[in-house]
Amino acid sequence: MSQEAENSRPTVGPEAFAKLGVLIVEDTLYMANMLRGILNGVGVRNITSARTGEDALSALMRGQIDLAIMDDLEPPLDGLSVVRAIRTAEEDSLVGIPVIYVTTKRERGAIIEARDAGVTEILSKPFSAQQLIDRIETVLTRPRAIVRSTAFTGPDRRRRDGKAPVKRRESDRGG
Repeated sequence: MSQEAENSRPTVGPEAFAKLGVLIVEDTLYMANMLRGILNGVGVRNITSARTGEDALSALMRGQIDLAIMDDLEPPLDGLSVVRAIRTAEEDSLVGIPVIYVTTKRERGAIIEARDAGVTEILSKPFSAQQLIDRIETVLTRPRAIVRSTAFTGPDRRRRDGKAPVKRRESDRGG
């Protein structure tokens, strides 16, 4: 991305991060603490943690969650099952919650499965703090409408903000 494009990209201010309610769904304490540290570093103060899919759904039902960061998790209720439950919930407030899916799976089939489950953004492990922040900024500054059909409920796969699609984020280029 050019410097000019980088500078024109909308960013999220500290006041928006301070108001954000984030659910971290991660079954390993190390990764959960790392995610919490990154979020605290950008000013997120309202953080809820869950270690299982069942705990995640309970936390979502209690409300005040604006964004979920979801790990693969282990069965019986894995991360994509939780995403599907969110997308098919009767409560509209749950259906529209953006989900950043954190996964070790990089195969095309796994990415398509996550997309079809209704994730908003995918973040492959290992990742940098900047990559996570970029995903959060994307879901906040470029929200996507929820599409409901008989075969799919989730974020519109096409961005409709009139801007050219982002091919790759600068932070994903490595470097």
